Amino acid sequence: SRLWLIFLFVSFFLCANLRYPLQFPSSAEIDHISSLHRKVAVTAEIISVRQLAGGRSQFDLQMVHYVDKDKIIPVVEPVLLRLSLEEGDDSFLPGDRVQFCSRLRKPRQFGTPGEFHWPRYLASQGVAMTAWVKNADQITFVTQGGASPGRAIARWKGLVARKIAALLPDTQVALVRALVLGESRLLSADTRKKLACGGVSHLFAISGLHLGLIGLLGYRLLLFGYRRSETLLNFQPPQRLLPMLLLPLLLGYLLLTGDAVSTRRAFSLAAAGAVLLYWRHVVSPLRLLLSLALLFLLAAPLSLWHPSWQLSFAGATGILLWRPIWQNSPAALPWIIRGPVRLLLVTLSATLSTLPLVLVNFHLLATAGVLANLLAVPVVALCALPVGLCGLLLLPFSSVVAEGAFRLCGLLLEVTLNFVSWLISFPGFSGTYLFLSRWQYLAIGLCVVPILLIGQNGLRWQKTIVLSCLCLAGFCWFCPGVNPTQLSLTMFSVGQGESMLLTNDQQQAMLIDGGGLYSKRFDVGERLLAPALGELGINELFAVMLTHDHPDHRKGLLFILEHFSVGEFWSGHPLQELHPQLQSVLREKAVPVRQFPPGWSLVSSWQGGKMHVFRGPDWLAKENDVSLVLYLEEPTGGFLLTGDLERQGVKRLIAAGVPGPVAFLKLPHHGSRHSGTEMLLDLLQPQACLVSAGYRNRYRFPAQELVNSLQERNLPLYRTDSMGTIRVRRFAESWQFERWEKGLFR
Repeated sequence: SRLWLIFLFVSFFLCANLRYPLQFPSSAEIDHISSLHRKVAVTAEIISVRQLAGGRSQFDLQMVHYVDKDKIIPVVEPVLLRLSLEEGDDSFLPGDRVQFCSRLRKPRQFGTPGEFHWPRYLASQGVAMTAWVKNADQITFVTQGGASPGRAIARWKGLVARKIAALLPDTQVALVRALVLGESRLLSADTRKKLACGGVSHLFAISGLHLGLIGLLGYRLLLFGYRRSETLLNFQPPQRLLPMLLLPLLLGYLLLTGDAVSTRRAFSLAAAGAVLLYWRHVVSPLRLLLSLALLFLLAAPLSLWHPSWQLSFAGATGILLWRPIWQNSPAALPWIIRGPVRLLLVTLSATLSTLPLVLVNFHLLATAGVLANLLAVPVVALCALPVGLCGLLLLPFSSVVAEGAFRLCGLLLEVTLNFVSWLISFPGFSGTYLFLSRWQYLAIGLCVVPILLIGQNGLRWQKTIVLSCLCLAGFCWFCPGVNPTQLSLTMFSVGQGESMLLTNDQQQAMLIDGGGLYSKRFDVGERLLAPALGELGINELFAVMLTHDHPDHRKGLLFILEHFSVGEFWSGHPLQELHPQLQSVLREKAVPVRQFPPGWSLVSSWQGGKMHVFRGPDWLAKENDVSLVLYLEEPTGGFLLTGDLERQGVKRLIAAGVPGPVAFLKLPHHGSRHSGTEMLLDLLQPQACLVSAGYRNRYRFPAQELVNSLQERNLPLYRTDSMGTIRVRRFAESWQFERWEKGLFR
């Protein structure tokens, strides 16, 4: 009955939540290694090797022992370590034992709203710790691993990869390796963005489509020989026996391409289908899919939060729910358009069913997706993929034919990428970033449910389900508490940088700085600030203020300025003196720039209390000392946000005078001992202090001397490095401090 499907659906969440705490690798040994705070020499055995874009590599290692202070300490419990190699090669194989020196860390979150749960993602793969080394020269080969299937597969995969790299131009190598070998991480960031905006990323990730084509090809070849044997036909019908014979081939391809979640799901379906065919047992495809999903969760509960698992099962579920539509509706159409219409309906069903999950995980709405897939799916799935797989299968027998197949595959993929690039260049087709709250994402999901149920005409209570979903969607979208209704200051945890959000009860929101890390691959604005603003219900900013033009305050603003509506940009410098990237996005988006002169300026457009902005005199030599300072005046004491002022800047601020009493002081320059903070504390006597600093940062901010001084003064210090994102908000006639923890401010 349909109730059985609902029971399975609810069981997914119950199983995952009940076993959730047990899935994170944890032991006293892991805690001890992580607490060392220094580099240690590690000996470990390679489990797997992955090639990444830009010549980087990634290893999963089983730790054997480590050396600390000249003492060899064996690792008693299994500890899986993920090692990132900045400049690597593929000369290492599973089973090899290696040695390297690095600092080992337990995965942790920054602690911002809407942030991707990195520790949970690694825990779902069994990874307990992470490490990093610069290049392969820092890894010492110890012993070679013994013969094993995994080692043989990795060696063969490396051989094919080198063959492809030698044959094809650089523009095609990563595309072919992603499609044929499952190495999608080789795709550059620019290529991945184009594919994502075009809605065709799924074609370059090994999935059930690839496995299905291999199964179909293998079945046709076996059927050709099977029908020519009277003995075999009398023994068993081919539909009963051949699917079982294909399973070893499919398993080999699964292992060759890295055992991705979507491929594992497809192989499990194929295996279950083969067994059911052999037993001649009829079962609903949808029930089979949901049963397998439940078994997956029983084995690995954290899969529920894995984007690949979510998208894989959601896409397959959507296609099956719409099966009556795409199977029957095109039947009356002329044969020449029957196939394209069926493809359109299948693509639309998969797109709709995965839409809420794509938005939750990637925040990108691919407006060109359905149109792009009409061409990309036939070219990639029916042409490029079979040709590439033929090259893979024929390489041991005919190098010439295999080389021709790889070249044709590369050409087809490059044409597809060029088509997608051309399509997304049109206005409205470039993809749209959407950063919403969890309730709004849920509302979108509830709106999708009635559409997916269109194909289930015989479903009992269908009207009740549709009306309930739409009513709940309306409530979730306009859920009370999504938008800020009180005066509050939120200090985001963005690592060794700084970013704050100021909101008032007039629906005005102002972003002060955007943080920024040294890494070129981690965009603080895209990965931390934008999801946080969406989670807090902020889609429009009254103003964005850059206190001073340093990377740890500027870099995260670029993405925000590009993808959010911004009323004004505030700076202490004219537009032409700002960083070129900042100038470019401000001009492109036509954001008005307001330059503050030296001294105090009143901001009359802010409606929640009196706002003043201070800038130091031009003769101050350091950029830090001319940081913009913001003072928000309140009857119960205001906020003083001091940027990165150093001693001279603090002296100028004190000389100019602060317009009113200060209840909350943001420590200058991340709590540096060279910023003259003691002078501010003596003068202002605040109720509490706030500071933004990175976890275990190399500058040791905030300085221990300053922390001790605050303790002696009995002043509370709220810090992002140990507390994550913090918020102070007006509650009645008092102030309330909260920290972001387990998805809520508490």
